[in-house]
Amino acid sequence: MKKRLLAMLLAGAMALSLTACGSEPAKTDDTKTPDTSAEGGDDSAAGGDVHVGFVVKSLADQYWVLVQAGAKEAADRLGVKLDFIAPNSESDVQAQVDMIQNLVGQKIDVLCLAPSSPDTVIPVLQQADDAGIPVIAVDTDLPTFDKKVSFIGTGNEAAGKIGGDFAGKLVGEGKNAIILRGRAGDTTHDQREAGFKAGLEEAGVNILEIKAADSEAEKGMNVMQDLMNRYDNIDVVCTTADSMAQGAERAITNAGKTIPVIGFDGTIPVCEIIAGGSDVMVGTVAQSPYKMGQLGVENAVKLAKGETIEDRIDSGAEMVSAENAADFVANLKELVGES
Repeated sequence: MKKRLLAMLLAGAMALSLTACGSEPAKTDDTKTPDTSAEGGDDSAAGGDVHVGFVVKSLADQYWVLVQAGAKEAADRLGVKLDFIAPNSESDVQAQVDMIQNLVGQKIDVLCLAPSSPDTVIPVLQQADDAGIPVIAVDTDLPTFDKKVSFIGTGNEAAGKIGGDFAGKLVGEGKNAIILRGRAGDTTHDQREAGFKAGLEEAGVNILEIKAADSEAEKGMNVMQDLMNRYDNIDVVCTTADSMAQGAERAITNAGKTIPVIGFDGTIPVCEIIAGGSDVMVGTVAQSPYKMGQLGVENAVKLAKGETIEDRIDSGAEMVSAENAADFVANLKELVGES
């Protein structure tokens, strides 16, 4: 870290920038969002010349857009140069590896990363470590990278259990469930799946099948259509990402059915559907992606300044249903500056 601090002192002042989905920079507005920092608005840890690289799985899912908004708020507040980038799809693991490698070549001060495939990124993360760049895992842990400084995110299995409990109480003992999950090998979705299974099984709900739909709405719709053709006794659908919940909801609605769907993420579009009284989209396990983005940048600044941070930082989770969805949406829209 001493080596990194010396590099910072020698660096010139850097202008704040933000990079959107893909490898090309994109212009963003400078609209300020309300200060909901975990630091209570204390700007004493100003970023100065700190350059943070923040790589997530995709910006096609609104969940990651909320992470981006939180990261940008913290970067604006702390005066940090931020490169926030992502592949076009969560399944494009190689593109994510290339983006990390490019940031390492830019000699960023700290890397925040939501890995699409934790094992695949290990070699490039070793390059970051060799270059003296600390790595913070955000949303998805890096269990096999022992040089990781911290994990910031949801306790995914416990959060999945919240959704499984909700689904189990909704349909009752003896009913049948389908679970749609993210890409095979993604530890975040492994943990969420395990939590959903535990909650459903405790309620006596039978799990007919678990299928990967790669956290994509279109795949979620296609997989759900296939499953409805195979099973005529599906009572509830649980998904490990809201994008798949939207796809499943579309397939169910198109089929003229009213099978309830539970998502995971708490994104604005899904919560709006729930708030509107949908008979299909009935709930989602809400993470705090905006807070994750904030915490990622705030803790990156601390590391760059030579401070220590906790090795696990829980950003929290809650169940959103028809009872609280409207208030939840209003709060999220305020955070991202929407009316």
